[in-house]
Amino acid sequence: MLLSVIFRRLLLLSLCLPAVLPLAARDAYVLISGGGTPLNNNNSQYLQARAIAAFFEQNYPKEQTWVFFGVGNRPGEPVKIADTRRQYKADGLVLESWVPGPLADNRPATRESILTALREEILPTVAEGGTLYLFVGDHGELSRGEPRESTITLWQLKQDPARPGSGWFTDDNEVLGVAELQAVLREGLGKGRVVFCMTQCHSGGFHFLGVPRTVAPNSDWFVTVPVWAMPGEDAPLPPIAGYTATDEASLAAGCDPDPDPDRWAGYERFLPENLLGLDLFTREPAGVRRDSFAEAHEEAVLVNRTIDKPRASSEQFLEQWAGVIDRLLTGEDELTPEVRGHLETYRMAVDTGRVTAEDAALQERAAQFSRFITRLTEQNTTVKNLLLNGTRAELERTMGPAATRPGRPGASGRRNPREDLEKAWKEGLRPAWKAAVLAGEVAGLTGPALDFEKRLLAQEDRGRNLMIYRSWQNPLLNDIFWQSSYAFPDRFDAERADAVTRWGAERRQFIQAWGEMADDTEVRAAAATLAPMFRRRPAPPPPATEAPGPGAVTTNVSLRPLSPRTAAERTLFYRRVLAAWEFLLATGEKPALDELHALIALERTPLPRG
Repeated sequence: MLLSVIFRRLLLLSLCLPAVLPLAARDAYVLISGGGTPLNNNNSQYLQARAIAAFFEQNYPKEQTWVFFGVGNRPGEPVKIADTRRQYKADGLVLESWVPGPLADNRPATRESILTALREEILPTVAEGGTLYLFVGDHGELSRGEPRESTITLWQLKQDPARPGSGWFTDDNEVLGVAELQAVLREGLGKGRVVFCMTQCHSGGFHFLGVPRTVAPNSDWFVTVPVWAMPGEDAPLPPIAGYTATDEASLAAGCDPDPDPDRWAGYERFLPENLLGLDLFTREPAGVRRDSFAEAHEEAVLVNRTIDKPRASSEQFLEQWAGVIDRLLTGEDELTPEVRGHLETYRMAVDTGRVTAEDAALQERAAQFSRFITRLTEQNTTVKNLLLNGTRAELERTMGPAATRPGRPGASGRRNPREDLEKAWKEGLRPAWKAAVLAGEVAGLTGPALDFEKRLLAQEDRGRNLMIYRSWQNPLLNDIFWQSSYAFPDRFDAERADAVTRWGAERRQFIQAWGEMADDTEVRAAAATLAPMFRRRPAPPPPATEAPGPGAVTTNVSLRPLSPRTAAERTLFYRRVLAAWEFLLATGEKPALDELHALIALERTPLPRG
């Protein structure tokens, strides 16, 4: 009797409660990586993703972690397709292979998969005040339309539903841009916030998730306010901040199908290794596990001598202000005398790299940048004086023009050398080679390799350019993937895979050498014309290495000198950031300074220990 009374009371109480109770605030940990297709989803991306996914699994509850990599392969489940490209060296050749990239609880890195999970699972988790820790280790690109923006390249290889088991195609629309991601976050973030780290090319545009693209100068700076300086009506941005490998316009380093412990370098490797305190190859403890993205970022920048231009959201915010202040320097607008004085201080700060404002946060960032620049001078001593004492104009001369203008074909009146190569191949060497292949007269070309070459010749007959190509990527890569049997591990044929990949690696050199031995003098002449382009380059010597600093991840990194251009770009960026900060302090721009400090506080959000 007593139990039935209690049950009725509980039932009545439940009817009085709201239909949906808000979730308690929790954090969410999200990894997005493995974009593109098997032709460019490289092993370095998988090594990075594997370590981060394992870190999530070991440290955080399963219901608070999400992993999106490649096609979505999982351990112990049938492989959908081999989605990870992995090169290896054998007999002096660089050979292609592909493996699945399985990760626990993995999901496809597609727009539908990611955006659905964001709306229905991830954002509801943090909406009551939690933090979304977002790590993107993918490819990135600039959008094709206007206005151009950074996008994350998601998984693009899809299967035609009308042709099960075959009919795979590439969907170039599988990208996620800043505007779309921002809209989804605005809609569901609620009281939550986002701290991110992104290592992909063109990643810097994602600072604009939480940083305004345009900032307006204070109307009090002017005697007459110009039209361009009028404030806009932009909606407040959500609390989002973090770190990227580079700026919006630039490529990033690190993506490699054959990462080597002594050579693999870039923010793609250095940030996660310092964040997790793990060696990405072995996943064994290495160095110190950092407490935040901010700490890992500093350590990664100190060892990074690649083309990367790492930056924080707070720095991107100040870079936006530096753009406005630079416009004021042109002198076209009528400014108050006080602001003109502050402009001169800004100009001197950019020219010298020195700021004098007694602000603790500014001086702390100046000290960090000083450490960065000191390391740059050690990584390339030839630019030491430029980085420490060079003016803005001198730094900009070293950086070179923002964009190089392509020359007009044939403008010099000289023949394009590529035309000579194409003629030598199409009219001189290829006809004889094709005849010999079809007649079975090429010694050493048999079995799967012979079948593959006949297929390639047929493709060339239909207009494909597989020999004299302009792309950085081998045009045979797609053919090797599908014809080698690597694509579907359950149908793998080791003999066929070895024959096809070897032929794909040595085709050009083999054909050129065959031509040099031909009886026909015209064929030999064509082969001689092609020789400089087709000869195999010797493997580079082993790299020199340096001992890591105290607490750094204990990996050996090539001592290739830092590019003077990159050193100058980073140094000028640091100077502009500090000078803009000092200018805002001098003019008392409290709203901008408040926004700056909010970004800094968000960037420094600790990563929970788990």
